[in-house]
Amino acid sequence: MEGVSSAAIEVLVQNLINLFKDEYSLLRGLDEDALQLQRTLGMIQAYLNDAEKKSITQDAVKIWLRELEAVAFDADNVLDEVSYHLLHKKVKKMKTPQAKDKVLSCFSSFKGISRRRDMALIIKQINATFECMNKRATDLGIQSMIVNAPAAVAHTPFETDSFSLDPIFTGRDDDVPKLVHMLTQTHLVEEKRVFSTLALVGMGGVGKTTLTRKVFNHERVKARFGSLIWVHVSQTFDAISLFNKILYKVTKKASDGVENKDDILEKLQEAFKVRVESRDDILEKLQEALKGKTYLLVLDDVWNDDVSKWEDFINSVLGVTSTNGNGIIVTTRSAKVASIVNPFHLHHLNGLSDEYCWSIIKAKHFDKNGEVPSGFEMIGRKIAKRCKGLPLAANVVGGVLRGKSEEEWHFINENWLSDDEGGENISKILKLSYDHLSSPSLKKCFTFCSVFPKGLEIVKEELIELWMAEGFLQPTRRDDMESVGNTYFNVLLQNSLLQVAEKDGYESVSKCVMHDLVHDVALSVLSNNADDSTPARYMFLKKESSPIPENVAKHLRTLFLEGGTSCTKFSGFECLHNLTLSGDYKEFPNSIRELVHLRNLNIYDTEIVNLPKWIGKLHHLQTLRARRGLENLPSTLKYMFNLRHLHISSNTKLPAEIGRLTSLQTLPYFRVGKEKGFQIEELGNLKNLQGSLEIQDLEMVLDKEEALKADIFQKPNLFDLVFEWSDGREDERNDESVLEGLEPNANLKKLKISGFKGKRLPTWAEKMAVRDGPQGSLVPLDNLIEIKLFGCSEIEEFPKLEHLPNLKSLYLEGLKKVRYINTSFNHLTSLRLKELEALECVPEWLFFKNQDIKVLTLSGCPLLRELADGVDTLNSLVVLDIRDCENLKSIGNPSGGTRQSLCWLIIRGCGELMELPCEMLEWWGPTIELLLLEGLGKLKNLPMLIDCLAKSSTRLSYLRILGVPKLMAASIGSVESWDLSSLRALEIDVSVEWSREDSVGIAETVEGMLQRCCNSLTELNLKGVENWEWLPQSIQNLTSVSVLSLEKIGVEELPQWLGNLSSLTELHLRNCSKLKRLPSMDALKELVVNDCPELHIDSEWRNHHPHLKIIKV
Repeated sequence: MEGVSSAAIEVLVQNLINLFKDEYSLLRGLDEDALQLQRTLGMIQAYLNDAEKKSITQDAVKIWLRELEAVAFDADNVLDEVSYHLLHKKVKKMKTPQAKDKVLSCFSSFKGISRRRDMALIIKQINATFECMNKRATDLGIQSMIVNAPAAVAHTPFETDSFSLDPIFTGRDDDVPKLVHMLTQTHLVEEKRVFSTLALVGMGGVGKTTLTRKVFNHERVKARFGSLIWVHVSQTFDAISLFNKILYKVTKKASDGVENKDDILEKLQEAFKVRVESRDDILEKLQEALKGKTYLLVLDDVWNDDVSKWEDFINSVLGVTSTNGNGIIVTTRSAKVASIVNPFHLHHLNGLSDEYCWSIIKAKHFDKNGEVPSGFEMIGRKIAKRCKGLPLAANVVGGVLRGKSEEEWHFINENWLSDDEGGENISKILKLSYDHLSSPSLKKCFTFCSVFPKGLEIVKEELIELWMAEGFLQPTRRDDMESVGNTYFNVLLQNSLLQVAEKDGYESVSKCVMHDLVHDVALSVLSNNADDSTPARYMFLKKESSPIPENVAKHLRTLFLEGGTSCTKFSGFECLHNLTLSGDYKEFPNSIRELVHLRNLNIYDTEIVNLPKWIGKLHHLQTLRARRGLENLPSTLKYMFNLRHLHISSNTKLPAEIGRLTSLQTLPYFRVGKEKGFQIEELGNLKNLQGSLEIQDLEMVLDKEEALKADIFQKPNLFDLVFEWSDGREDERNDESVLEGLEPNANLKKLKISGFKGKRLPTWAEKMAVRDGPQGSLVPLDNLIEIKLFGCSEIEEFPKLEHLPNLKSLYLEGLKKVRYINTSFNHLTSLRLKELEALECVPEWLFFKNQDIKVLTLSGCPLLRELADGVDTLNSLVVLDIRDCENLKSIGNPSGGTRQSLCWLIIRGCGELMELPCEMLEWWGPTIELLLLEGLGKLKNLPMLIDCLAKSSTRLSYLRILGVPKLMAASIGSVESWDLSSLRALEIDVSVEWSREDSVGIAETVEGMLQRCCNSLTELNLKGVENWEWLPQSIQNLTSVSVLSLEKIGVEELPQWLGNLSSLTELHLRNCSKLKRLPSMDALKELVVNDCPELHIDSEWRNHHPHLKIIKV
């Protein structure tokens, strides 16, 4: 029998004790009552340890604990409501100020004798209730024990890195290449299967998801499939929900270089959630999103064993897929489920050896190469054996054992672990990890995570804000609530109770996920604390199919509501602390104004664009997270004294006097205005700002003195700063003076200066060094990892950068007067130089000193004539993008490149470039996935480049060659050996320097290329020559092509075999001056015709294609 966890009660009781100690005991006339209640609550705490143990065997004690939890919740609600009314009274006094009424505390305004009596009565009633619970504890024989202060959770300065060194993955190295080979072998495409399914079977915790993620992120898999889609399924197998998830993932990542050709290197669009009710609507959108794409779909943790449900799902997937050679991976615990999905390969994942389990435990506790004392090793191997080959169990128990003595290892082995088989044992191990969490608050933070659906990726920042709103995070003298929450999050990561899902630009964990088995443990702790009469406190609803019953609503403290409407009545949710809305809310629900306990409001994923004035009455609110389209915030925002985090976008207009919100930590944007209340001095009062801040319209600041009022220097937790002046100003006015007054703290990590029109940067920005204290000497900004200078058109020299050891990214754009790079830098991973109109050269040392560069972009540098040697020695280079450098003649001499990682090579609009060295292309060829050569009118060696590519390039998925002379191979037959089985999009132009003499070679080259990609190509764009009656015959073999674009093709009639291309849905015809007739094409859905004067589309042809959309430009 499981006992009842007392963690929730301990947290509530401790919060009440803190409240009376810090606030109520200071009120004259209430101090005795407050002190008495503190004593009573202290007695309650003393009973909890023994009560939790006795609840395992004694039902009466279990009932007492559940009733005590309800009493504690009620007391918390009552006192919180009193606190709200006092805050409300404070606001009223602010609105009608009187000379004597300077309010110093939210309780100092409490003067009325009747209200003081009411307050005393409330405290006495709460005290009497808890004393009654104390008496019952004595009657039940519960022992009172001396209670120490809750253990402080140790600070964890580092975060686990399960991206690159996941110990769960130990022992699976042979599985990865085997599975990758199965998914990428070419015969799956050649056999013309729409998709091939691979199933992984193994018990929970054996590492199926981790192995699949390793395969999913493998470079060969990324090169093979156009879209990678990961969907967590779990117990509920609902087709519409799955289609929505797939659609969301596809549209979220719909920038893969093919769809957005003209803006390939821009950041991906912000993910948007698709909401459509009709299954047909979803499938229609999904068909459009998948058009012409190959994909790998992972269905993780499938439980469905209903054949009809699976067939219904897979038939719909088949219907929306337009290509062959797609892949599906299914992970499941059930062999029956695996057989239903009809896989071409069934991969059984067995448990690890005891040796591997021991290696995981050992890595958690000891240094990598350190000696393990024999006593530890002996007991450690026994514990490893009890993990039964499950890496999750080994990882979790390793976290429990970390930092413990040999005696404690023995105790855990003998008293906590058993030799039970299978799932029973891993549940005990996971429960052991929970039991060993060092504080009740940390335990509550863990169990709270079970409110989320299994497999959901949880945003770290949002999770900590939810914990804070629930009261799980009590500040200390050293740390505020957010810091405590960050520590708790890291502890749960290190104990493998949470796992890394995503990292941010600082390499810090930004999203986490909870393993299904761990989720079961967290949920079981909550369930054991409840019976049929115990109200639910947390709820996550996908759809509000029917109203939440009043007796349920009134006890909820956290509610996630998806798919609701503005008609939902929230007045009955009287205890809510956390409310997250998503769906078709267009108006802010009026009933939310009655939620006096509300601390966290998330309306990010709604359609709400305006907030009502009464939102200022939510005095307890700590976090407001709004959507990008929110237009403005009401003036009453300044009365939300407890607001700590305001998540808004740059186009949301702030109200006046934002500086009154002195608790504010998150304020991503501030637009300076002229009027009082909108000036930069508002930032001066916000002493606790942290994270990122973008200050816009800095031309509104008069001078350095006014800029100093923002007090940026005294904000050590602002790590990411953007200083922005508006475009289109006539004069530079006082930019230098203003920027000098915005000197940041030495902790700064990212800096962007945009629109600055001064001739010189101020000292701190020029030297990248700031004061060490108000009057101190200069210290370097050596925490900087990224610098961006945009539109600083008048400065002539770079800032000094050589002393910045952590600088990784440098982005310079619109520095029109900079002629030379007169500073050095040694550790860059990203360098972008754009619109440097006066730049004449790049230094010779540039590439040899920055061997870790991954992204190199040069654009709009008209005076740049050559690159320095060594670009081919950049072994980490992933993207090389050179655009619109019209006088560039050379990209450097080959320097003897070695192993390469280049994926994207783009050279565009460089009309003077004579040669792209073949040696470089040979080194880059094996890894290139995207190659774009465009507008290179003087390039002389394209035929030799094609030969080089044919020898080495096997991963190409997108190839564009436009405006380059002589598109033909140098050697006869070289193209025939070119492996283009991964090519999905091809754009070629044969018109530049075309001649009759070369036409045979050009035709053979194009035909050969098309033959080598006939099963993978989904998009073909071909530009021909008007006086050449030629159309490649190999087009008829392109079984997967969905988009065909023909320009200047000199034929009068397109061949009949175009009608046999069953995947062809779009046909674009441009400048085909001789074209007169089209064949029937039944699959075609869209025809675009541009400047084809002879083409006649008669009524008979139109009638044969009744659903065809015809666009004439």
